[in-house]
Amino acid sequence: MRHQWRAFTVALGFTLTSHLRNRLAMSMIAFFIPTWIYLVRVTALDKDITFHSTLGIEITASMNRTIQVSSALHAVTVIAGFMMFMATFNSRDMDQRLVLAGYPRLQLLAAKLVSLLVMTALLTGYTTGLLRMSWPLAQPGAVAAALAAAILAYGGLGLMAGYLLRGELEGFFVVVMATLIDVGMQSPVSNPAGNQPGLSMLPLYGPAQAALAASFTPGAGLTCAARALPCFLATSLMALAIFCWRTRHYGRPSQVPESPGPYRQASDAELTATWREGLDAPETASPR
Repeated sequence: MRHQWRAFTVALGFTLTSHLRNRLAMSMIAFFIPTWIYLVRVTALDKDITFHSTLGIEITASMNRTIQVSSALHAVTVIAGFMMFMATFNSRDMDQRLVLAGYPRLQLLAAKLVSLLVMTALLTGYTTGLLRMSWPLAQPGAVAAALAAAILAYGGLGLMAGYLLRGELEGFFVVVMATLIDVGMQSPVSNPAGNQPGLSMLPLYGPAQAALAASFTPGAGLTCAARALPCFLATSLMALAIFCWRTRHYGRPSQVPESPGPYRQASDAELTATWREGLDAPETASPR
């Protein structure tokens, strides 16, 4: 048990470090989200529109503010998906080497999921605060819950794409296009009805409906926001299945190279040193 806990904490520390080293993502969090919300606030039309919510209520709100909510959802989902994809993609070769050396698979994936939870908490609080600075939200807590559900849904997508796709460009394109289509379909400005067949199957359907309702009405939307959680669970399980499939031969006696001495499992210190060497090594292009 102690070895497994040590393996998890080491993996979590290096995963969080990889997020902090992603300078593009850190810059997007610091500048992109507030800049986008501010630009919408000063340029979008400030006239009332009426749209229907899945909660069974009709909402009348400013077009300017509804676009701010949709823009915030788009920003956090793009950033979460991009960060999880890059962290997973850049570490997957090292993860496979660690599994070959005896590192437990579940601890590696659990560390990435916990890092996603940490990212979700920070992004949610930051973005909710920016929206509250723009105008007084009717239910800040419910808006935060909707943002958190959206981040988890697309963070799970980024995690799965990091293990599945072959290149960085493919992953970035998938994350950007998926969020662009999803937000466009859920926006009350471009789609006031929001009741097209199959629309409820998209990951942002529940969070978008809940965020809009909670921003302008006192109606509760926590249950609606939770509709994104099955997507998060499904992508996380698929990421686990893909990772286990890619490392399915690792750890078997037939796969261990012959050596003069007896085979032994690497210690925690040796695994940590191996990971640090891989993290500090210069990045090389992935083989096609």
